[in-house]
Amino acid sequence: MDAALKEPFNREKQFATKRQAVILAAGQAFRRRGYHNASMTEIAKTLGLTKAALYYYVRNKEEVLFECHLMAYDAMDEILASKPKGIVALDRLEALFIDLVEMLTASGVSLLTDVNSLGAENKTVVLTRRGKIERKIIRLVKEGQKDGSIRSGDARLHVFFFMGALNWLNAWYDASGRLKGEDIAVHFALQMRAGIAS
Repeated sequence: MDAALKEPFNREKQFATKRQAVILAAGQAFRRRGYHNASMTEIAKTLGLTKAALYYYVRNKEEVLFECHLMAYDAMDEILASKPKGIVALDRLEALFIDLVEMLTASGVSLLTDVNSLGAENKTVVLTRRGKIERKIIRLVKEGQKDGSIRSGDARLHVFFFMGALNWLNAWYDASGRLKGEDIAVHFALQMRAGIAS
């Protein structure tokens, strides 16, 4: 492509891309070491930035944690919106679970549990987003109970069963390990299906 035809430099786009990289790196550090043990210095070093340069992209550590949560829930919302209709709910739930596992193992997005480390306003936003996602999945489970593909029982507990597996995935998954994300996704989906199928 001719140099004159290349997309012109976009400062806002470059800033957003770098900020996203900061948030992803921070999420990985929080996952490995825990929010309170991971330092901004460590996050900056991972990205090849000085600590001062890091603060150009984020105001403080809590903002990073907050944005990590939002990034995860944005990705989950996209997956939920893309699920096909016209098949029994258990099959849709299985496809959803596979996509969520693959997203968490491939994208670097972390599903974090450090909600209580957030200030009151940020905590409310995160819990509201999480609640909306949980309610969508609970509705899907209830659909499965109506169409006969998912066994009866407390739909919320069914959802907590496999959402707990997603949360723990962050604690032990290693991208350089012997297990690939797709393999984990299939195994998890089989376990989920065995656990709640009617």
